[in-house]
Amino acid sequence: MTRISPPRVTSWSFPALVSADAYDVDEGPVWEDLEFVRLDMSDRDFTDAVFTGCRFEGVDLAQSRLRGASFTDSQIEAVTASAIEAPHSRWAHCSIEVSRFGAATWHGSTWDQCLVRGSKVGYANLRAATITDTVFEDCTFDDLDLMDATLKRVAFRGCRVGMLTVRGAELTDVDLTGLDFDGVDDPVALAGALVSHEQLLALAPLMAAKAGIIVDD
Repeated sequence: MTRISPPRVTSWSFPALVSADAYDVDEGPVWEDLEFVRLDMSDRDFTDAVFTGCRFEGVDLAQSRLRGASFTDSQIEAVTASAIEAPHSRWAHCSIEVSRFGAATWHGSTWDQCLVRGSKVGYANLRAATITDTVFEDCTFDDLDLMDATLKRVAFRGCRVGMLTVRGAELTDVDLTGLDFDGVDDPVALAGALVSHEQLLALAPLMAAKAGIIVDD
């Protein structure tokens, strides 16, 4: 049996956090060791913002602008946003749990040692993203766009996606056995990923068509 290296995700604990209020939200551009609970952070410009050791719970981030923002040693829980704009953002040692995003623009972003669990995203744009040592667990994506992305030691566990886009992606030690998908744009681009026997059978017609093989039923 082919073995792949699993994601290297370590746990961490928070220091004593200070409860933030609306005034703290308007401060910045650097936030450290703060806890944002049930605050309205929608339609705000957090371009190049830096969040270190922060916790977000029940926060509304609808239409927030997070281009180039950095999240380190932080936890995001029960956060909602109809749309979130975070291209070229950086996520290190973070978790996103039981959150809901209608559309998430994360193209060109960097993810390292992250956990995304129990969350739902309508359209996840991770084009040209670099994702390392990250686990997606019990998540649902209507569309997961990984075009030109680089994934290394990434695992999907108990996840579902409607359309999976991987054209131009580079996959190394990526475990897709826990990802149930309806369609894949380019099955050949899954080279370097681990799939189950059942997934391979489902992919066979697409791979044959890509190779120009005519199958006689």
